[in-house]
This record gives sequence, C-alpha cells and structure tokens, in this order.
Amino acid sequence: MASNAYGSAAPNAQQNPTPKQVQGLEQVQYICPMHSHIIKDHPGKCPICGMDLVAKSIQGAERDLPAAQINISGAIQQNLALTTALVNKSVLWRYIETFGSVVYDEQGQRHLHPRASGWIENLAVNTLAQPVKKGQLLYEIYSPDLLLAQDEYLSLFRDKNISDALKLRGRTRLTLLGMDDDLIDRIERGNQPLYRVPYYAPTDGIVANLDIRQGMYVNPEDEIMMLADPGKLWVIADVFEHQIDWVKTGKWVEFDLPALGIFAAEGEIEYIYPELDANTRTLKVRLSLKNPDGIFKPNMIANVRIYGGATQPVLNIPLQALIQTEKQNRVVVQKDDATFTIAEVTVGMITQGRAEITGGLKEGDRVVTSGQFLIDSEANIQGSMLRLGNASRASENPHQHH
Repeated sequence: MASNAYGSAAPNAQQNPTPKQVQGLEQVQYICPMHSHIIKDHPGKCPICGMDLVAKSIQGAERDLPAAQINISGAIQQNLALTTALVNKSVLWRYIETFGSVVYDEQGQRHLHPRASGWIENLAVNTLAQPVKKGQLLYEIYSPDLLLAQDEYLSLFRDKNISDALKLRGRTRLTLLGMDDDLIDRIERGNQPLYRVPYYAPTDGIVANLDIRQGMYVNPEDEIMMLADPGKLWVIADVFEHQIDWVKTGKWVEFDLPALGIFAAEGEIEYIYPELDANTRTLKVRLSLKNPDGIFKPNMIANVRIYGGATQPVLNIPLQALIQTEKQNRVVVQKDDATFTIAEVTVGMITQGRAEITGGLKEGDRVVTSGQFLIDSEANIQGSMLRLGNASRASENPHQHH
C-alpha cells in the first residue's frame, strides 16, 4: 500500500476473509464493488453499472477486517502536536452545571381580589415593587353590593327582636366580603354604612404585581395586586433529561450570582418538579434562598452547580480524546511509539471533562487527546481501501464493467 502523509500502512493481505468465509456466514448482504451505497439482501446486479453484487457479512465484513494501523514518525507527531493520556480508573463526581432564575417564593405570595364588583375610588398603593406593611391601606372601593350588605346588617343590628344567631350571620356575610372585624365594629359604632370600603394589606411584602389603576371597574375574578415576601426567594434551575437520576432532594448545591459578586453560595435541593418540559427536555428543581437584606432580586440569573454524589472507581478518559459521531463513539489508541489504531468504545457518564468508558478499552491503554481527528480521517480512508479490496476478493467470478 502506498505511503501517505502520516507514514506507511501495510496490513497483511492474509488477514482479509476469503470468498468462502464470506459465503459461509449465515446472513449476508450484497453490495456493488463499484458503488458501495448499493446494498441488497439478495443476489442481483447493480442498477448503476450492471456488475454482479458481491456477498458480504451482514454483521459487517468491516468487523472481520483488521483495524487499519497508522504509522506516524516522531517528527510528524511533533508537527501535528499529538498529545496522549493513559486510560485509568478514578472516582467521578456526578456533577451538573446549569443555570437558574431567581423568583419569588410562591408560598409567600398573596393574591388580592375584590370580593364584590365596583369602582376603585382611592388607590393608595399605585407603584410596582412598592413595599407595604401589614394593616396599611391598599385601596378603597365603591360597590353597590357592599353597600347593600352593610345596610342589611345594620337593620339586623338595630332590631332588638332579632336573635344573636341571625345577627352573627349578617356579620359573617360582611367578613366573607373582605371586611375585617375592626371595620365592622366601626360600622356598628357609626350606625352608618361606608360608601367607600377600605381594604388593608394582610401581610408585609412588596407589590409584585399591580393590574389596576385609579377609577377602574373591577370584578371578583380580577386580581387587583399580588404581594410577595422579598425575604423568601427560590432559585429554579433546569436539569437535562439524562441527568435526572443524579438529582435528589437534599443534595448539595452551589450557586453564583455574578451580578452581585456572590460566588459559591451553598444550598440544597428543596423540591423536584414532577413534570418534564416537553420543549426543552429538562426537569426543574427548586432551591430555597433566604434574602433578609433584600440584596437578591427576582429574575436574576444564577450559575448553579449540583453535586449528585461520587461513583465507584470507573474506567475513564479525557473528554477531548473522544470522537463522537451520530452512530458511534471511538478513540485513537497508541499501540507503540509510532503505531496508532482506531477503537470503538461504549461511553457511560460524561462529567467534569471526563468520559466513563464501559467497553472498548482497558486500563493502561494510551489514547490520543490532540490531533486524533487527523489520524481518524486517515484510518477511514485506509479502511475504505481494505473493504474495497475484500469485496473484490469475495467475488466468485471476476466481473468487468458493462
């Protein structure tokens, strides 16, 4: 075989299977020696050139052939800047690096709706992200339904002959319409209904959502505003589908908020959402984030690192040594100082720049980590030449182009 830019390759012709060996296999395919993409499961002629198709093992005459060996001199290795690494066993960490978004703790949110239809007469809190204290006036509303309910209750309240149970029912109705006890007591003392009914903040927080303006007409289904606790936040991170089994509640997590100069803050997984996102094929996990000083802000992006625990010592190689294609994974193995060959490998976990190898290599093998793509290309060329020569020998009778 002719020499090439990488050296010479001289596989022994006796290593190629004979025609009888090919015919002796239980299952065969039939290919054209001139047009290798023409493949049939029965004898026949090539529809392009008319040559008889040649029998070939369906399990791959390619696998019966020896792997092409590439000889590369030391000088050429230096020119190609080839580097290698030993295949060894070590402990790998199940390590996930992803992104997360800071959001309000949903358990600390309060969604405020009017209990009756009416007009917003006095919107006391009118700015998004405005802080409010418990008991602070939020808005006043004029509602005919609220006015009617107050009148009916005052009628019961004034009537000495009405039972306490009936009066309590009227008071409960006002409570269910959103009036607190202090406000109802004020109505009783004044013996007059309130035309504009005030509503107050049920808790401390900030206005995280504000969907009304002064004078708007609102209904019970309308959300007037949403209050959130800025001291309790979540970080929602995405984990890819193939990493799901690495993630458990209580697992240790680190996250960075570069915008604030915060790095390696520690936390743990608090909750794993039960449903996979159909579009991104990711699973959301939740981390709890305390924010007593209010320095973290919703919608900030966090760099998240999830540690899923260590494996037992496993065979692994640097990830840059792996040649990944759609159909297979392979590496370039250095046999001796000047000889290289291609090995197909089975890959397990990929983490922290290393790939677990579950088949195809053994401990102590040496793989190429830089320049391997050039060697792989040369091996593919030589492999094609070997296959073509084998197909020609496997033909029972010589055929010529028609």
